[in-house]
This record gives sequence, C-alpha cells and structure tokens, in this order.
Amino acid sequence: MTVATPKNSFNVTLQDLIEYPNSGILSKVLLKDNNSQYSLFCLAAGTEIDEHTSTRNAVISVVEGKGNLNLEGKDIALAPGVFVFMPANAPHALQAKENLAFVLILSEYAPKKQKVSQETIDLVKSTAVVLKQHGKTITTRMYEIMFDKYPQVKAQFDMSAQANGTQPAKLANAVYSYAVHIDDLERLKSMVEKIAHRHVKTHVLPEQYPLVGECLLQAIKDVLGDAETEEMMTAWTEAYQVLAEIFIDREQQIYQMAVQ
Repeated sequence: MTVATPKNSFNVTLQDLIEYPNSGILSKVLLKDNNSQYSLFCLAAGTEIDEHTSTRNAVISVVEGKGNLNLEGKDIALAPGVFVFMPANAPHALQAKENLAFVLILSEYAPKKQKVSQETIDLVKSTAVVLKQHGKTITTRMYEIMFDKYPQVKAQFDMSAQANGTQPAKLANAVYSYAVHIDDLERLKSMVEKIAHRHVKTHVLPEQYPLVGECLLQAIKDVLGDAETEEMMTAWTEAYQVLAEIFIDREQQIYQMAVQ
C-alpha cells in the first residue's frame, strides 16, 4: 500500500493511519520518490526484529508506543518524539515493548560493491553441486523459518505456490544459477529482470532483504549440518549481500520508471 505519490503535495495525521496487527508488523509506504522512501511501521507488542543491516541511510521517528533499538551495540529507548539516524550498513535490532508505531525514512543508497572477491567466487561455485542436490530442501526450510519469524511477509507470497512446492523450487533454481554464474553475472540478467518486476508488484522493500538473507543462511546450516563450514557461510554472506544490492538497485530503477 502506498498512501501518496511524489507528483503532488499532501498531508496526513499519522495517528489516523496506525493499525496494529495481532502479531508481527504492519507497514504502509507513505511516499516514494527517486531518492527516498517514507514508511509507517506498526509493531504489535512483543515483536522483535533480529539484528540486520540496511544498504541505505535510515531515520526512525517514533509516533507512539515504547520499544528498544540496539544500534551498533548501544541500546536506545524508543518513545514518542525520539529521532534516530542510522548510517547505511550499521547493525541494528529492535523490540516493541508495547504497541509501537514509527516512521522509517530511507535515503540514498550506500556505494555498491563492484563485485564479489575471487575467494568468495571460488567458494560459492564449489557449492553448486550441493545446491543442485539439496536446493529445494534448503529453500523450503528457508520459507519455514521466514514465515515463522516474520509472519507479516506472508501477504506478499502466493501461499498455494508454497504448498505445492513450486515457489521453493523456483528459488532453489535461482540460487543454483547464481552459484554457477557468480563470476559472469551478465548471464543472470533475464532472471534478475523477471524477479525484480515480481518484487515491485508485490511491494518488496529494501529492508526485507536482510531478513531473507538471515533465513536463507540459517536454512543452509540446518540442511547441510556438519557439511557446512565457516568459510562457506562467510562466502555466501558476502555473495548474498551483493545479489541483494543488484535486486534493490534494479527495483529502484523500475519504480523510477513508473513514477516518471
């Protein structure tokens, strides 16, 4: 849901837009333009967002409720009127102690990585055989983790495609293709284009990518067990961050085309 467009001025009373879900998070995009995004987040009491980072500078402005923000290891009490600036790539986690509503403003993107390191390329390509064999099991497990930890994202998915296994199979194929072609990303253009347009249609937000990455990496650990190594997970962490940046950048371009 997007409340307004950047073509016309508008004003709104934020309290009129606040809706708390029974659990988890409800978010509303107030406005997007070519450089920034303004969203209202409504968190049910007890909701926790695990530590993650954002590729963009961000500001939190609390409207109502109380919570705690751990930003780069420092606890910040959230209450009405509190304003917090978070630089791009700063680790942060959040907890709603009671129903909590805040405006999240995302500004310019941090500089993009040019490419993954050669060591990461070699390690990720070496996992292609494992991903081909266990890919669907990994992605099925990833969705299980994500829907359990972040149930609010279910609305963005076709749950029938989850039930019959087609969505986990598609994602498994995409992850496998990335592992095979990580040293030649031009070959992934058509796949990126198709997925990016689907993400824009379902209103995937940049800040959701760290959540998906967290769940994917955990699923790899769960499925591979003793076969998983620290070096492998470090490589896939870097590889995922680069892939997320590719999607975020392309989705921003698609949005800009839509509002011009």
